[in-house]
Amino acid sequence: MGRKKILIIDDETLILKTTALLLRHKEMDTITATGGLEGIALAEKEKPDIIMLDIIMPGMDGWSVLSHLKADNRLSGIPVIVFTAGDQPDSDRMAREKGASAVCRKPFNPQDLIKTIDGLSRGDVHEQ
Repeated sequence: MGRKKILIIDDETLILKTTALLLRHKEMDTITATGGLEGIALAEKEKPDIIMLDIIMPGMDGWSVLSHLKADNRLSGIPVIVFTAGDQPDSDRMAREKGASAVCRKPFNPQDLIKTIDGLSRGDVHEQ
């Protein structure tokens, strides 16, 4: 299997930069978007292996982005990891209902994130 291509969609520059750096260090290619519309456009253009998606963003929030991705036949098969802050059972439920493959809590443990990505590459679905 070749290098994984990961699209990170988050409005927080620090999260984008640190997550991309972590993934590049693990020999994954990264693409970043600072908002929902940009993220959808990059997903359509780049066809990433996995999408990491922040929920709380200005403009188009993560739930809307996720709904759009899952409604598009060209993108619906791409696993999506939802980023959420804190322990929010409603967010976990919504993520499952809207088709997310995994939930990752912010702030995240880098090793757990890599395990989640590796698991999704094998077809696993889980939460952390």
